[in-house]
Amino acid sequence: MTESAASLITLSAPLASAGWYIWQSPERDIHSIVMCLISGVLCLFGGFLISGAVMKLIGPFDSPLIPALLVCTGTTLCTAGHHFYLKRKSAGQKPTN
Repeated sequence: MTESAASLITLSAPLASAGWYIWQSPERDIHSIVMCLISGVLCLFGGFLISGAVMKLIGPFDSPLIPALLVCTGTTLCTAGHHFYLKRKSAGQKPTN
């Protein structure tokens, strides 16, 4: 179980971000759910990028849990950044009457 803990933590990152997008989405049709899942996976790639950058700067870690937690942190940062970007973008749009 200890060997697979890092994998489970890493795989929970896109599930959590996709769940966040689905929860925030006003529509529940198949198109919106698929777009939320794709956004979650793209945020996972951002988490990989942030984790890789931190590991490049600091160096390798002894425990595999630390890079997994870095991936989760990076995914959370990408999800929050994308959420605030969408919120700011929708606030700037004027309603059409």
